[in-house]
Amino acid sequence: MPRSDWIAAPVRPAERRADGSAGALEPPWSGVGEREMPVSEAERLVLGDIDGLGWRARHRVLDPDQPTAVQCELRYADGTEVPYGLGAGKGPLDPARTGAHFEALEHALSGPVALEGLRVRCRPADELAEGPFRTDRALGGLSGQPGARLACLDYEPLDGGAPFAAPLYLWAPWYPVSTGGMARRRAALGDTAEYRPLVAYTVNTGCAIGATRDEALLHALNEWVERDAFSLFLLRSVYDRGPMPGRIDPAALSAPLADLLGRARGLVGSDVALLDLTTDLGVPVVMAYARDPADASARHYAMGASLSGRIACERALTEFVQGELLARVVAEHTAGEGASAGQSGAGEGEYPTFDEVVAEHDTAAAVSARLSGHPGLLACARLDFAGRIAECPRVGAPGETVPAGTGVAAQRAEAAARIAAAGYRVGYHVLRRLELGTTLVQVQCPGLERFHQVTNGHLALPGARGRAYRRRGRQPRAAAD
Repeated sequence: MPRSDWIAAPVRPAERRADGSAGALEPPWSGVGEREMPVSEAERLVLGDIDGLGWRARHRVLDPDQPTAVQCELRYADGTEVPYGLGAGKGPLDPARTGAHFEALEHALSGPVALEGLRVRCRPADELAEGPFRTDRALGGLSGQPGARLACLDYEPLDGGAPFAAPLYLWAPWYPVSTGGMARRRAALGDTAEYRPLVAYTVNTGCAIGATRDEALLHALNEWVERDAFSLFLLRSVYDRGPMPGRIDPAALSAPLADLLGRARGLVGSDVALLDLTTDLGVPVVMAYARDPADASARHYAMGASLSGRIACERALTEFVQGELLARVVAEHTAGEGASAGQSGAGEGEYPTFDEVVAEHDTAAAVSARLSGHPGLLACARLDFAGRIAECPRVGAPGETVPAGTGVAAQRAEAAARIAAAGYRVGYHVLRRLELGTTLVQVQCPGLERFHQVTNGHLALPGARGRAYRRRGRQPRAAAD
């Protein structure tokens, strides 16, 4: 796999053409229907905002064949690493590179340095337990802490309801880390909670970045739908060994999607199944899944969610390719190739480093030991259901749930409305908006499930939604003709 060397981004990215056009050869975005500007304009914007922070970007292409994956890392002007400033992008080369820049910026700005500019207020645990999180197991560990106060952000509604508060720890895995520096920061904020019983529920779901606010919000909502669907599938089909979801017939795929499927199969050297995990929220969710032909215990998977069934399939497959290419980089690093740039984190113990966060939250390497006495949980953690793929009924490709050409703002509103119609609150907080418009948001949907954390060895117990889903089961979609 001939990976490219690191390539520095221009310090002053070129402006758009004088006539405002992007050029006749503008490459297609992955998920183009969820973007508000051409890829060249988006890249100009994100590089300009990176430059405005006084940072520098460089990237490397992980494979010359397309779709590919690109890694980006951010550095200060003196060449030192920006903490947490590493990201990856997927798809055709130009969109993959642009996406990598956006993701690296998202990771840096949603890391511990975010505390410097956030409007944080500490709320009593009792108050939070009576709000929209009252049936959410993510706050269940507060039941024994009635006098505790937790650092929170105020969330603006996307569902027509009232604003609500949500704790930082729900989306910031670095916040509850048990370093001395982080403990001092929490104390300075007035946060008195004990986070040990809560860490299984801390996950960055709902953090998303975009060239505009609506773009970021749409991606955050899709991520919530995707991870909720993943959680429900693991609970119902894997843990309970209930009905398997539909498998999308490859013959039902468009030619571009069939090509993407072929690319995914070629990378892993085995069959790749596309499973339709769409739930009652009515937003198409697709999983790409394969067993490793060289290691019977290894699984490859990726997810995609979108109001467009085509984009959901595309996202799952390009994410699958990206995951495989990144896994090879990680394998080389583990074998001693050298430290991956951008991973070490921050300064002098004031904030937890990236490695310290991983040490407390990503326990995938210890899954067998942690869950050895619980075969159902272990099967979920390992995605051990390859032997049941034959049970999946054949279904057609998921359809489009909004008319072609529906704008990003309208899609954002529709996604929020579907979540709200199922009985769940939807709120957001803008974490950062940069000078040229790049926007980072955090979305919370109290009551949606986090059980997928089991894949990292954490037992995020299912809430009311997960328990109800397990009771009623899932009605498979009709098989394809």
